[in-house]
Amino acid sequence: MKRDKKWNPPPVGSSKREEMPAHVFLNQKEKKYPYKKYVDGQWKISCAGLLAAYRRAIMNGDESIKSKAKSIAKKAGCKWAQSDE
Repeated sequence: MKRDKKWNPPPVGSSKREEMPAHVFLNQKEKKYPYKKYVDGQWKISCAGLLAAYRRAIMNGDESIKSKAKSIAKKAGCKWAQSDE
């Protein structure tokens, strides 16, 4: 798990994003909502990535992704997910 503050995934439709494995995304089928970063040769959960996915899910009205992001963040120990909203 990576407690990072920067989140800068490749843009939608880019070749780099298409090369990313499905398990990096909360919506694996459509490769949407990335939440893992490639660090030291492996994909690690990013608290900043989960927060970005959580906020984007709220903007898009996607309740399932919102709850999935919060659940993973709580298990990973991300500070932003520890308070009950």
